Amino acid sequence: MQTFPIRRSRWGLLFLVPRSPERRQATIDGGRLALRMGILGRADVPIDQIASVGTMLWPWWAGLGVRIARGLVAFVGASGPAAVLELTEPTEVRAPLKWTATRIAVGAEDVEGLIAAIARARGVTSEPGA
Repeated sequence: MQTFPIRRSRWGLLFLVPRSPERRQATIDGGRLALRMGILGRADVPIDQIASVGTMLWPWWAGLGVRIARGLVAFVGASGPAAVLELTEPTEVRAPLKWTATRIAVGAEDVEGLIAAIARARGVTSEPGA
């Protein structure tokens, strides 16, 4: 099992902590990626439903918390880098109401580590110099 905390800003601490007493994290375990952001946001994504993973910069003006954007649900506690999961099929997410997503952004503290862990769980490896 690998756990990646979701990055927080001071604004996130100020406004999100009172509303989400639970941990904010992404956990890879047993062929699933579990995303939790307090009691307001959650997703359980089978690793085999992740088609690809890329990155994006989450803008400060898009907000913090579990955010719904066009075709995307984001789990972000601060602006900055985020991993973007492209899914093979729509997946149910709680954001805080039930929502269906085909892409999920995760603003982990260690975005590159999360991407590498997802790649290992998917059985994708990259050879040096490839």
